[in-house]
Amino acid sequence: MKARLQRWSALLAAVAAVAVPLAGCSGDDAQWEGETIRLGSIFSTTGDGAAFGPQQLKAAELAVDRINEDGGVNGAELTLDQRDDAADPAASAKAMRSLIAEGEALAVLGPTFSNSSAEAHPVANRLRTPVLAVSNTGPGIVGDCPYPCEYIFRASLGEETAIPANVGDYVEAEDPRVVDILYPEGDAFGESSAATAEQAFRSAGVEKASASQVGPSGIEAITAVVRDAFMITASSGDTVVELIGQLRELGYDGTILGGNAFNSVTAARELGESGRGARSAAAWFAGNDSEENREFIEAYRSAYGEEPDQFAAQAYTGVELLAAAAADVDLTFDDLAADRRAMVPALEQVTQETPLGDFAFTADHDVSQPIWIVEMDGSGGYDLIVKVPAPTG
Repeated sequence: MKARLQRWSALLAAVAAVAVPLAGCSGDDAQWEGETIRLGSIFSTTGDGAAFGPQQLKAAELAVDRINEDGGVNGAELTLDQRDDAADPAASAKAMRSLIAEGEALAVLGPTFSNSSAEAHPVANRLRTPVLAVSNTGPGIVGDCPYPCEYIFRASLGEETAIPANVGDYVEAEDPRVVDILYPEGDAFGESSAATAEQAFRSAGVEKASASQVGPSGIEAITAVVRDAFMITASSGDTVVELIGQLRELGYDGTILGGNAFNSVTAARELGESGRGARSAAAWFAGNDSEENREFIEAYRSAYGEEPDQFAAQAYTGVELLAAAAADVDLTFDDLAADRRAMVPALEQVTQETPLGDFAFTADHDVSQPIWIVEMDGSGGYDLIVKVPAPTG
């Protein structure tokens, strides 16, 4: 186990940028008392995002409430203006423009889905407003974007990092020979993640790894070829539930790997026993015993009477990061454009202990944090397989 962890940590360090130094948050200073810092959010609380968005919104509102109860941001009240895009990219772009132009948001969290971000993030960048992507794991969100993205930051573990970590640990432990990778027809995110997974398996020495599309009728049969594992890449938690259920109904009882949608507690609960052992690389693990994570979980339980999931933890962390950056900016409160510009270098310098683990942004605004490789426990939760530390140096 130790050797596997060291090898994967070294691999991730080789491809990640160096995290920037610590930036402090002077939250006990009340110099901005009477002022308001407005944040926006675009979380898909309906439509295909119903398995993710409601938890994101609850957690973001919880973080806002807790920060305000603790004196706000240097005394300023923090507010959150939420828009539901119903997982529709066009609606997401419209919501982004509204939050910036009409809602006067200093910064925006979201949208929930990567394909919506491809429409909404260019709007924010043109309007020079910082955006923190707290659940976008697809390629091209930050760094090498297909559009200018210097105002975009990501606080969600990208699939180009998470999938190779998950695949590499599994291959080293189990030495599979034949793997099928399945993605839903019409799911661009699922298709790109499948390509990432196929390359990861081949790079790990599994030559018989191939991706195939699943049509609207689902998985109708499994051929006689023996598979050591299946991997499912999809943007929707509901699709994950359907495809895992179909594989089990067809008699497959082996290993199933997946992408970020496997980290939805809603999906884990619906799958129950049939999801036992389904493994993924997560940005958050409930069993992480850090003080920050324990406090987050207890606060979420107290507020909502239910357990948080990864998507809640990321949204909560996102608000904390934006608040920390704002606290280190000399905000004018009368020149919003200047305040938005000043948030970019402040975010670049944020380093913080969060429910996700020790967190910083890389030089290209991506996330540097631990990776938690987990498996569903069959009762709606997750067990830890291995923790891969955040790359250093």
